[in-house]
Amino acid sequence: MNNHPQYQPQYQPQKSANEYFDSSQMHNTGAECQNQYVNENYIPSHMHNNNAQSPVKQSQEGQTQSSDFNPDYAPGGRYYSIKVHASKAAVEFKADITRKGVITIRIEAASGANKSYDWKNKISIQLTQLGLIEFLCAFLFIKESIELKHYGAKNDKSLKVQYQEGKLFVQVSQKGKKLCGVPIPINEAVRIGQFALDSYLKNFDNISAEFAVQNFNRAASLGL
Repeated sequence: MNNHPQYQPQYQPQKSANEYFDSSQMHNTGAECQNQYVNENYIPSHMHNNNAQSPVKQSQEGQTQSSDFNPDYAPGGRYYSIKVHASKAAVEFKADITRKGVITIRIEAASGANKSYDWKNKISIQLTQLGLIEFLCAFLFIKESIELKHYGAKNDKSLKVQYQEGKLFVQVSQKGKKLCGVPIPINEAVRIGQFALDSYLKNFDNISAEFAVQNFNRAASLGL
């Protein structure tokens, strides 16, 4: 994988974590590792069931019309996420923040069939800062595979990403639950990698995307 062209994502000026995230808005998806935090006041119903109502606006005639645009769900918005569906499972990637204030990525997966998924019994993994670096190495096509283990309060959750021809295959698992496997097309993987890189960079005021990716590539070449 090290013979891939150098990845050159678009980099935007960084803001502080407080400008991007209000901790009172973060979602409650259950206990994670001891160094992770989820605010209890957040209700995640928008994020998982695709039933959220579109915002409405008034037409000049006074009739109510639906609008397709809501900045909260647009890229950079507080509820923005990327969801990929497969025949037997779906996986969603969203920005999150740990109890120590580290901006990271949460991965949620649910099994199902016929485009109906059991989000009530989803598997949810909030990546640590080191886990996010490993995740980026997979989704920036620096490493062919990664495996993250011992996540969750009971150390019973894991994430595996494997490069396959034309896709990345993601497996999310938790003891006692059905394994969720989702193939992600390369074009979607690029989008997810850029989203995760943007989240990572929000932890640093003076690091560019180019510098970060150079470091990831160098570390991978050293076998780290």
